[in-house]
Amino acid sequence: MSDPNGKHDELIHPVARPFLWLDSGWLKSSMIWIFLVATLGFVAVDFFHHRHEYVHLAEFYGFYAMWGFGAFVLAVMIGWFVIRGLLGREEDYWDGDSSDEEGQS
Repeated sequence: MSDPNGKHDELIHPVARPFLWLDSGWLKSSMIWIFLVATLGFVAVDFFHHRHEYVHLAEFYGFYAMWGFGAFVLAVMIGWFVIRGLLGREEDYWDGDSSDEEGQS
């Protein structure tokens, strides 16, 4: 994470330093499993908590946990496929030749 010359550490804002663990590889690759375990935990709690619902579908055990997990997965998929398609740039977007660079020395 740190550069031998220390140049990489200078680029990190001091407020961002406590949150650098969020950029770790294991967390990025296991985030879906963390949310899945939380969902199963909430489903287990649902067996011990009795609710009176207005909508019949919400009376099933684990409904809100599964609904929340499904909404999370849907939001991530929309971000990956729809929003990236609308707002994303190609990898070499900034590497291309432009007329502004030719006039500068």
